[in-house]
Amino acid sequence: MVDPRKKQTRKKQPITEKASFNVDMWRFYLMWGTVLLCFVALVGRAFYVQVVNKDFLQNKANANILRTEKVKAMRGVIYDRHGVPLAISTPVMKVVMDPRDYFDNKKLFEETTAELKKDPNNRKLKRQLPDKNLNLDQLADAVGMDREELKKKLYERPRSRYLVLKKEVPPQQAELIAKREFQGVYTEKNYKRYYPQPQPNAQIIGLTNSEGSGIEGLEMQLNGRLAGEDGEQQVIRDKRGNRVRDPEVIKEMEPGENITLSIDSRLQYIMYRELTAAGVANNARSATAITVDVKTGEILAMTSWPSYNPNDKEGLKNKDAMRNRGAVDSFEPGSTMKPLTIAMALESGKYTANTVVNTSPGSMRVGNHTIRDTHNYGALTLGGIIQKSSNVGVAKIALSLPYATLPTFYQRVGFGQRSAVKFPGESGGLILPKNKWNVSEVATMAYGYGLNATVLQMADAYAMLANHGVKVPLSLYKLEDKPKGEQIVAPEIADQVLLMMETATLPGGTATRATIPGYRVGGKTGTAHKLRADRKGYSQNEYRALFAGVAPVSDPRLAMIVVVENPKGTYYGGTVSAPVFARVMQESLRLMNVPLDKPLDSPKTQ
Repeated sequence: MVDPRKKQTRKKQPITEKASFNVDMWRFYLMWGTVLLCFVALVGRAFYVQVVNKDFLQNKANANILRTEKVKAMRGVIYDRHGVPLAISTPVMKVVMDPRDYFDNKKLFEETTAELKKDPNNRKLKRQLPDKNLNLDQLADAVGMDREELKKKLYERPRSRYLVLKKEVPPQQAELIAKREFQGVYTEKNYKRYYPQPQPNAQIIGLTNSEGSGIEGLEMQLNGRLAGEDGEQQVIRDKRGNRVRDPEVIKEMEPGENITLSIDSRLQYIMYRELTAAGVANNARSATAITVDVKTGEILAMTSWPSYNPNDKEGLKNKDAMRNRGAVDSFEPGSTMKPLTIAMALESGKYTANTVVNTSPGSMRVGNHTIRDTHNYGALTLGGIIQKSSNVGVAKIALSLPYATLPTFYQRVGFGQRSAVKFPGESGGLILPKNKWNVSEVATMAYGYGLNATVLQMADAYAMLANHGVKVPLSLYKLEDKPKGEQIVAPEIADQVLLMMETATLPGGTATRATIPGYRVGGKTGTAHKLRADRKGYSQNEYRALFAGVAPVSDPRLAMIVVVENPKGTYYGGTVSAPVFARVMQESLRLMNVPLDKPLDSPKTQ
């Protein structure tokens, strides 16, 4: 039997209550609320990163791996009228460095190297070592720079992303540099301008700077057309500068326009050769000439001596030689203006070709100035005035008409204004204003003093006379169609003056050395005193020798002006400039297959 007392002393076991349904739901909501809150936070963060801060983060990422590179457009070619290249672009490379990339990788190399000394067998650290060449001395030698200069440039701009080490590197040398895999160094394609016929054409074509932009001549004037438009491409590189994939073209490159000039490079070479010979032989300061096709107005040759070589950047110090004198320089043209004065006289109706003007005694007093001829030529017809180059004769003609007649006629021909060429820096010359048209000024203007003209303007005027009085705009570009001209002088007057000009090249004239075998030549010499440097009167020992001519007279094709500045010794236009005209014109007519218009001189019998 069980003892009742023992039954009473047994302890009761504790009993755990089952969780209620409410408690379970509270825990459920807490858990899912937490999950939901985390989800919302993640979505919000994602929205902030992907939408709100997208551009900023994208730009930060792109700054590290994505680079936009310029694709340089190839500059257009400048050709002569026959398709001969006068200015072309050849590929060259530019060696560029990323200093920031270099220093970041150099720091990584130094830190990793220090860790490897503690743990030489750590493969992970070995994989982090930059695998490109960090030796700046070797880089300087490869590029051709002074070692200290390279380091100085690099340490001056340690956070820069673009540092040009060398421009105009030949592609073969650039390829060798690239193969050596210098850290942060890469190459960019560029173009170098090259001029196959430098000196004869330099003053017309001009040159470009190291960035490929025109800074002189037609290179500057036509820069927008020649330059084209650069393209752009995106390149992805890793942190070590390695290209990850092929570039993606963002903007296509558009090459520059090719330009065809009116210049004939054969005639240009001949002209420069003869100007050089004349300049050296006469110990002159300079010599300039221009040849124009009188039927089209195309400038076939225009050059000056001395010139320069635009391919040699070290030789660009002589700014005087870089000027296109034919367009930029203006001067008193002297007696080469007399045919135009005679044309004005014929146009007035007061004079005919047979009108006789008394030039005796070979001088005349106008105000405080005495006008003189070299001889007393007595009575001269208008043709005789041109043949003998009488200052007195043209002065009397000009003064016999209203004073405004002559300067107004000159302006109508084109003096006092820029030509249709509009060459950079071209001078418009000078004709004094109306209030200066007095007896002295008009008298001296009649024989080429008291006004300034350019070689372009002179060529324009003589081409007009040769083209039966029709003025065709001058052009430096090859024309496909004959341009429309303007009748400046009546055809019969222009033709009469041209025949008078022919007498100047015949025996008894001032330009017998301008004659050409097989061709009739018309022209006019000029020997002008130059103004003194202080502009107080004229120098007694400095001259300008000129010759302006046309050939062949029976059917004019070419007009040419030759100007020689400060010849020493003989200084007359008939002895200095006329022979240059004859040699250049003869070869020009031959190369252009212009038919003869008179019999060749028969050989002398023994």
